[in-house]
Amino acid sequence: MSSYIDLKFINEISARLSQFKKKTDYLYNFRCPYCGDSQKSKTKARAYLYRVKNDMFFKCHNCGEGHNLSNFLKYLDPKKYEEYLLERYKGSAPSTSKPKFENFVPKFEEKDFLANLVCVKDLAEDHPVTAYINNRKIPNEYKSKLYLCDKFMSFVNEVKPNTFPHTKGEHPRLIIPFYDVDGKAFAFQGRAFGKEQPKYLTIKLD
Repeated sequence: MSSYIDLKFINEISARLSQFKKKTDYLYNFRCPYCGDSQKSKTKARAYLYRVKNDMFFKCHNCGEGHNLSNFLKYLDPKKYEEYLLERYKGSAPSTSKPKFENFVPKFEEKDFLANLVCVKDLAEDHPVTAYINNRKIPNEYKSKLYLCDKFMSFVNEVKPNTFPHTKGEHPRLIIPFYDVDGKAFAFQGRAFGKEQPKYLTIKLD
């Protein structure tokens, strides 16, 4: 059961790991998020996730960083780390009585995370992004739903903290929001303009 949960969470964070590759069922290779592997070579990937008995472990053969999957998740994504602990060890903690809340009314502050971005419809006709949208034959009425983000990694960390452990390799992306039936954006996709990989990155806010 523990191996299944480990693999599930590895799959969920794989999009954040540069040059992530599955070597075997219990061996994964990628560029180290701690040291970045190599500033000279963008193809070197010397970090691994591997299995020992029923547990997965992380090891970088460049900087020497190494620990279990739990601590790796804690560094990469504290929120995902909490989810991992709950799923991995649920049922092992002693039961406690449910807290009572009397006359408690939760208040949620709605924030428009797109407010500080530049809408594609407001860009000049000779802007490179406008030219890109036109080349993709996207109708003009949808330009108001697309946005330009100059620093994608920094923007993501603002709306969803700790998504990226660092902002090395910062770059612009086209922001494509996902809306629910009430017109509220619950996720967005960043489409790279250059050779950044993966070409599309989806960020779920809720």
